[in-house]
Amino acid sequence: MLCAPGAHIRVLILKFLLLYCRPLIEAGRVYTALSPLYHVDMGTKNWRYFIDMDAVIDFVRKDFLKNHKLCHMRTKKQFTNSEFNAFVNRFKDYDKLMEHIAYNKAINPVLLEDVLISRGLSFSKMKQNFNKKYPYLNVSQKKGVTILNGLADNGESGIQSVVLTEQFMNDVTSLIPYIDASEKRYLVNGKKLGLYELTHELRNAEPKNMERAKGLGELNPRELGISTLDPAHRKLLRYTTQDIAKEIELMRKVNDDKYSLLKGVDISQYEF
Repeated sequence: MLCAPGAHIRVLILKFLLLYCRPLIEAGRVYTALSPLYHVDMGTKNWRYFIDMDAVIDFVRKDFLKNHKLCHMRTKKQFTNSEFNAFVNRFKDYDKLMEHIAYNKAINPVLLEDVLISRGLSFSKMKQNFNKKYPYLNVSQKKGVTILNGLADNGESGIQSVVLTEQFMNDVTSLIPYIDASEKRYLVNGKKLGLYELTHELRNAEPKNMERAKGLGELNPRELGISTLDPAHRKLLRYTTQDIAKEIELMRKVNDDKYSLLKGVDISQYEF
């Protein structure tokens, strides 16, 4: 809750109520209206409001399933909501990690994923599979080391020239747990996609015109009314005395140690 706009002011008001109006709290009469942290223009000035990133993710998931038919490759059965939610939770950062590593190794991410999927196969079987999928990619072997040279796609990635040395494979091992935990191939609207392609498709489904509200002052009276005050759309949170005490203590800790705001946040994929 402390990431929401107006957090400091809210805690001050709650502290006042706890000290001087405690019976109101104990009677369950104290609420806060949750103002949106994010808003997305859905077109023709039709704004959609979200109180936090979890609400944004939930919206993206539901919208993706509404517009895409996602099926298991082996059984051809469509993903249930719970299966899809489990998939997103497990692989939500995979595409970023894959792109980061593939960029550093100068290899097409789809090709890199296929290399890791094929790592347990014999060279002849790997070469057979790659020749079928990548007709313009030459797969050869020299002194026991596999070499890939040519085009892995329609040319967007340029010429691929990759030597699959032991060092190369060691450098990409962080991707293996994701790949081994996946089904490798999925059907999306009847088209076969790999894990990276599917997670990348999900990433592309995220709203492109999403804005983060830095405070209630950024919302005009009409937006504030629709998103925060209108009983048909608003979200209310009722406070107990224990809730208020926890928020006061948390705000005190944040004020004492600003770095606590970064605790548990993975910043490894960011560049500064």
